[in-house]
Amino acid sequence: MVHRLGFFVLALSAPVVANDFQTYIVGGEDATANWPWAALVEIDFGAQGRGACSGSLLSPDQVLTAAHCFFDENGQQVDASAITVHVGSAPNGPNSTHAADIYHLHSGYDNTANPIGNDIALIQLSSAIDVSPLPSLVDGAHFDELLTRDAPGRDEALTAIGWGATTTDRNNQAISPTLQQVALDYVPFSTCNQSWNGFLIPVQSSVICAAELNPQDNEIENTCLGDSGGPLILGDDPAPYIVGLTSFGSADSCQGGRPTVFTRVLNMVDFVEENVPLVDVSVNSDPQRYYGSPGGQVTVPATVTNGSLRNTAHNVVIQANTDDASADASLQWSDCGSGGLLAGNDQCTLTSPLTAGADSSGQVEVNHNGATETDATLTLEVGSDEDEYRIKNNQAPITVVFSNRSDLTVSAEQTAGHLDSDGQGIATVAVRVTNLSTVNAANDATVALTLPAGTTARGDDTVQCDTLCWVGPMASGASADFTLTLTSGTPETGTLTLTVTDQDGEDFPQDNNQHDTAVSYSGGNARDSDGGGSGGGGGSLGGWWLLALAGLALRAQPPRRNNRSR
Repeated sequence: MVHRLGFFVLALSAPVVANDFQTYIVGGEDATANWPWAALVEIDFGAQGRGACSGSLLSPDQVLTAAHCFFDENGQQVDASAITVHVGSAPNGPNSTHAADIYHLHSGYDNTANPIGNDIALIQLSSAIDVSPLPSLVDGAHFDELLTRDAPGRDEALTAIGWGATTTDRNNQAISPTLQQVALDYVPFSTCNQSWNGFLIPVQSSVICAAELNPQDNEIENTCLGDSGGPLILGDDPAPYIVGLTSFGSADSCQGGRPTVFTRVLNMVDFVEENVPLVDVSVNSDPQRYYGSPGGQVTVPATVTNGSLRNTAHNVVIQANTDDASADASLQWSDCGSGGLLAGNDQCTLTSPLTAGADSSGQVEVNHNGATETDATLTLEVGSDEDEYRIKNNQAPITVVFSNRSDLTVSAEQTAGHLDSDGQGIATVAVRVTNLSTVNAANDATVALTLPAGTTARGDDTVQCDTLCWVGPMASGASADFTLTLTSGTPETGTLTLTVTDQDGEDFPQDNNQHDTAVSYSGGNARDSDGGGSGGGGGSLGGWWLLALAGLALRAQPPRRNNRSR
């Protein structure tokens, strides 16, 4: 049985037979005021009662939710007049209430023949809402980064948000009076599809899966009735990337027997652009760190791109600002007219519309008054007449350093770990020291080590180490690699802290001088502690989980919709 995560009945083909679709967040926590763009979608089904789904305000008058929410128990599609949307993350009463003018379903969604693919809808509200910040549809780079994470990196990498029921008791389920959120682990498609007996193969390109694989105290943590259409976001950023929309789960009263299936929004961008004139205008500069001498000038190249698939951006405005009064920014952009020289101006408008896929390049001149060294943040910002579906890409913060000192940084990764014949732990760690400054050399770079208790360290033939590693002079832009060998008489997982500095004058700025890495002696590579999963629940997809999925596959439990709460 497939359960929708709204409130509903749906028929599916074998091997997963469907009915009773539902979704809610169980085992989560209150999210009041955290997500001002969260939406509760109420649907009047007449004699059948009222249903509810969750959603997200994507632009001032567009709400993103699930397509299956708009069909009654007889498979009949409701009229837009039956829809009421409440926007805001406060308890139900204080949220602003809006009627729907019209709504659009994905053309590939078929509530009868193909109800689990392309499960996405857009609701156009009768009036615009001034909410900031707004979420963004995930872009390819951030989505790919999620897909390639190792097991620790997938642990609680995602957050599901919704107004659904908060109990697995089917006789006591109702819309939550308070918006809920729950941290979930990303589940790779191959594992998710295995647990669904291959049922997801036909819709692979339009789905993504998540679950809590190792909940604390065995508490159920999942989406459920009323959460359908609610967002699955990266991390817990208040202006996040949305990677999925709650669609369906296994028919186990939302107890998490199988990973919940979400609509993959990255592949739904064309649907969004086809139905509303939203665009994806972004600005970037590569690299994101530039250097000059005090009293000097730094030229920062930048590019504005319309990443839209079909929509044109009109009156594209570019702005450049710094957070330091000693550093003044001015735009030089040929597409802005005036011969491309706009000295003293920090804003310009492109003279021509930016069509889908087009870009415009220019530069920003940053001048320093020379009073004192500084690391100013130059913020480039872009906008247009059209609303955006990736507003998160509209800003690019760039560090501009005016200094006569080097800028050192250090990184490390464990490459091996084992126990020797005496039971001592032996671990090797690859270390890289880099002078990021493109104008200043380091005279005497060193790396101080803070070792786990009972641990000693030695370097290699190139860099000598004990608790201090002597790297020596480093030219501007240069890197130095060496290997640390750690020996522990108490071989337990610990943290190695590395701190780099220039002994002759230190370096500037010191925002990137320290790095922590986890060290283990179990024979596997450890993951950097500043790049891994969060603490608490979650965990890797070990053999126990695969065995559990195999057992579920044999039972062939049908799926669950999460869209309605009676």
